[in-house]
Amino acid sequence: MEQVLANSQPKTKANRVWEVDFLRGFCMLFVIWDHLMFDFAFLFSFSTPVGDFISDFAMSYWMSGLRAATHDYFVGAFVVTSGLSCVFSRNDFKKSLKILGAGLLITIVTNGFAEQMGRGIIINFGVLHMLGMCGLIWAVLKSFNCPDWLVGVLAVCCLVAGFYFQAQNLTEFVGAIWLFENKQARRWSPGDFFPLMPWLGWFFAGVLVGNLLYKNKKTKLAFVNEKYVSPFTFVGRHSLLFYLLSQAIGIVLLFALTEVGLL
Repeated sequence: MEQVLANSQPKTKANRVWEVDFLRGFCMLFVIWDHLMFDFAFLFSFSTPVGDFISDFAMSYWMSGLRAATHDYFVGAFVVTSGLSCVFSRNDFKKSLKILGAGLLITIVTNGFAEQMGRGIIINFGVLHMLGMCGLIWAVLKSFNCPDWLVGVLAVCCLVAGFYFQAQNLTEFVGAIWLFENKQARRWSPGDFFPLMPWLGWFFAGVLVGNLLYKNKKTKLAFVNEKYVSPFTFVGRHSLLFYLLSQAIGIVLLFALTEVGLL
């Protein structure tokens, strides 16, 4: 009888690895902020002092050394965390296809509105395309029980190859256009471009960290009360939804405010 009662108790989040959600949520808030500043700086023309002030601030942020110094670190942390999260995923194929599908939706939308808003918004291979591809590649390797040592080797190889070709300042693509950093790909996907190399290396690094640190799939910081960090963990648990909604709501809201003359 006691066993039946125990099994009937609702499941709790006591063992949820909240720190992964927190890091992903924190990085996602930076991404949302970064995109909002882009919208203010480049996508709209404002006719009020308030709109001009925010636009000037957004432009100064976008061109600042602070953004240049921090942007890749935040994105890198998000990619590493995405790889780490695969340790807790029940279906890597399904999750990755969902992310890739969201990326393709953004491609359709940005290409559809390019004439009205400028070709600079086109995203043919952005962060979602890259993460979806990384996830699918890992799902295949995982199905073959890829050992941790090989994950580490692949991570290093991808990073070395990616940074090597990035340093070459290529004018023509090598292999697939989305594989390495090159000027032609930047023209092909000017709004956002994340080549598979070296980012796949950071993704694999996250997978390796997750496999080594979270074999038991339990938090390392159980002493922390999650309610104090819940705004970040909530965003982290629903990062894809926040990414898509923030983009759509931000652009629609700014368009509406400029049309009625409030910005």
